[in-house]
Amino acid sequence: MADTGTGSLRRLRVILFRAAYNLPVTAGIARGVFAKHGLELDIVYTRGSQMTSASLLGGDCEIGALAADDVVYEVEAHGADLFMFMGLHGGILHLIARPEIRSPRQLAGGKLGVDDPASGFALVAHKILASMGLQRSDYETVSMGGQEFRAKALAEGRIDVSLSTPPFSLELVARGFNLLARAHDHIPRYQASCAVATRRWAGRNAQALAAYARAYREGLRWTLDPANRAAAIEQLRAEFSLKPDLAESTYAALVDRSDGLFPDARIDVPGIQAVLALRVEAGLLGDPPPAPSKYYDAA
Repeated sequence: MADTGTGSLRRLRVILFRAAYNLPVTAGIARGVFAKHGLELDIVYTRGSQMTSASLLGGDCEIGALAADDVVYEVEAHGADLFMFMGLHGGILHLIARPEIRSPRQLAGGKLGVDDPASGFALVAHKILASMGLQRSDYETVSMGGQEFRAKALAEGRIDVSLSTPPFSLELVARGFNLLARAHDHIPRYQASCAVATRRWAGRNAQALAAYARAYREGLRWTLDPANRAAAIEQLRAEFSLKPDLAESTYAALVDRSDGLFPDARIDVPGIQAVLALRVEAGLLGDPPPAPSKYYDAA
């Protein structure tokens, strides 16, 4: 159960992956948007999807962000009480390889770094690599945690390729790492990161969940408003210690209409269907799969 913060603010513990797509939240906090909606957020940054799921299911945090596929996995494999209530984006994912790897065939015998081999963006990476002529037996899939940790492992040479998101993907490319593919070019509709909670908590805290959704959408409108471009870029630069050009390119990726933040934080139902189709294709879910509505309740 969430605590009451100072004054009349309701304190919520929110667990997120450290990534640029959180800008509607971090900018919203900095600009008093969440406080205006009666909320005080305590942000925890996760090491990976399993930590996020455990924190939400155990009550350590009330709201989090997971890939839609993580929610499907937890619901189907463990009967978890998780559901999606907002869609954040379709991935903004880049397949990045070490500088000396310039073609997919050079990945044979190499290591693909993922968060969780059974869920999340691992299936997206497998789909892209398969389209490039690689079978799963051609490379090793290793768990390396969330975006920030995978980017670090790639930079240190502990893995050979990984899906990454700005600013980490753009920093790697600036350092000479190779962009092999954009996930959006291979899976145009995909529900990636979502705002999630447990149904148990949401049922008892409907007003707090609704306030969070309203505040997030206000922060999102601020982020996407061209009038706030300079301020948003400065926030990214400070938050991630970015050079100005990388902060600008990161912001450009977030506001990209085809592959950036969802402008209304909608749940992309065809995107969830793509998630389910990948799990069926991988033999992780029966065919036909459950209806997408099993996993979300739009706020």
